[in-house]
Amino acid sequence: MEGKVSYTCQQGLIMFGSNERKCLEDKTWSGTEPSCRQWYTYDNPKEVAKSFSSSMLENVDTTNLEDRSDRSVQILKDGLMNIFIVLDTSKSVGEEKFEEAKEASKLFIEKMADYDIKPRYCIISYASVAIAVVSLRDPDSNDAEAVTKHLEDFQYNNHADKQGTNTRAALHSIYEHLIEQELAYEKEGKKADFMKIHNVILLMTDGKFNMGGDPREEMKLIIRFLDIGIRTENPRLEYLDVYVFGLGSDIDQPEINELASKKDKEVHTFHLENVNKMKEFFELMLDESDVLDTCGLSKYHSVEVDEKLRSLVMFPWIAKITITSSGVQYCKGTILSPYFILTAAHCFHLDDKNQKIQVIVDGKDYPVKNFYRHPKYDPISKVDKGIKRAFDYDIALLELTKKIEFSATARPICLPCTMGTAQVLKQPGAPCSSHEKALLSEEEVKAVFIAEEKSDLMEEMNVLIKRGSKRHACLDAAKKTPELKDVTNIEDAVSDQFLCTGGLIPVVDPPVCKGDSGGPLLVQVKRRYVQVGIISWGTVDHCEKGKRVKQTKSNARDFYQDIFKVMPWIKKTLEDSNESLTFLPN
Repeated sequence: MEGKVSYTCQQGLIMFGSNERKCLEDKTWSGTEPSCRQWYTYDNPKEVAKSFSSSMLENVDTTNLEDRSDRSVQILKDGLMNIFIVLDTSKSVGEEKFEEAKEASKLFIEKMADYDIKPRYCIISYASVAIAVVSLRDPDSNDAEAVTKHLEDFQYNNHADKQGTNTRAALHSIYEHLIEQELAYEKEGKKADFMKIHNVILLMTDGKFNMGGDPREEMKLIIRFLDIGIRTENPRLEYLDVYVFGLGSDIDQPEINELASKKDKEVHTFHLENVNKMKEFFELMLDESDVLDTCGLSKYHSVEVDEKLRSLVMFPWIAKITITSSGVQYCKGTILSPYFILTAAHCFHLDDKNQKIQVIVDGKDYPVKNFYRHPKYDPISKVDKGIKRAFDYDIALLELTKKIEFSATARPICLPCTMGTAQVLKQPGAPCSSHEKALLSEEEVKAVFIAEEKSDLMEEMNVLIKRGSKRHACLDAAKKTPELKDVTNIEDAVSDQFLCTGGLIPVVDPPVCKGDSGGPLLVQVKRRYVQVGIISWGTVDHCEKGKRVKQTKSNARDFYQDIFKVMPWIKKTLEDSNESLTFLPN
């Protein structure tokens, strides 16, 4: 059937993933890519850790820009998500393996806590019946230390009858916990907030049940209750992730596969040799050295956190730049790598010395070793066309004398056409052009720039990038600028080098101020940020005495150097300096 693909495996092979996928309206495929395996094939813990961490990071590192005001209450009270850990305690598992599973679970909780992730936990042990070791309603269910202590105290012999393997009872317990949590939210008049919680289920099992009925039927109840995949216009797939870990050689692979979530370019079903391999996987998961240099991450803290710290952890890739050659000029930039800052060329005079440039990252001063300006940046190149100051190729790179040590308050931004962004977009091996298509394919693209409204206090400003036919209004607004009144062809001033935001339609875009120059224009991909532009120039000055004027004028437009137009130069400059940013080969 058109728009639908069915898959089968050769005889003797077991399928993991979706046996049928449909082409959706957003041009993606439903479900997850299938693979065919021998029954005795195990996943490598290192590869499992990589797949699992990538998927989990989509849920935990920040919240959706538009929902952030609502999220602050949720994070403060109930955590960013619910995590359900389900342990098989039946006789076939045995006490030794159960204790190993406990240790693996404790390691997972500790890893999450190390990364400052504070979900609400629910831990369920099951044999013939299900027992809640930790319940969502427990006041300390979001305290990693307390949850770990409850798990330590729970013993194998707490289950009087270990003969049965009632997986459905465990899933039914999850279902009941969710119902109870929804009622609690409803009682407080916050039912809508309940539907914004991300739910993660980690099910460790051999996939075999011998009582209680088919667990897949219970999973269907959970999916329906959370409104997952029911409505085409809003499938809510991101609010439920079911990861199933099949342990050992004697597992029911089809059942394990059917219980797990099916998401495009994500893996939710894993087959590990034993519990020790699972512990090895958790040890590898979210390794701090891997996480700190992961691009485009941001942490959202509640409003009770110190405001300056909140700015640093929310926008850890922002660098502040001060130039003191003739007067004082303030600009922003972004961290690309341990030694390089990306900013705008117009922030600097052509004869500025490195010693006059100060870069601040995480409150620390970084002297500049080398200053690189795009060779085609020439402010007076279009004077003959009536343009007193041209901004084409408005990009510069600052090489630092000392290395930035990455931390929660100092991280790199994601840059298109790099391996980091390829992982974010889930397009391994795709060319650079596919990144542009993925990030900037619509005529109105949701984006954000970072504004410093008060000293050291930054906040995000939501804007729409106007492209295609929507960009015509940008050209019309530019024609009304006094500085461009003598320009015959406005596209000489507003060339295809620039992305555009601003105006009052369809919504009022907040304007950029001079101190924002050099800062990033960002597109959010799930929970990560990718830089697509550099703040360059605007048609209207919306700043008075350093403060942003709230009343936006109808002809106000802001222009940004398009990153894609200057990617070859960025790549060459960093590669010539042997910097550790991995670009796509093509």
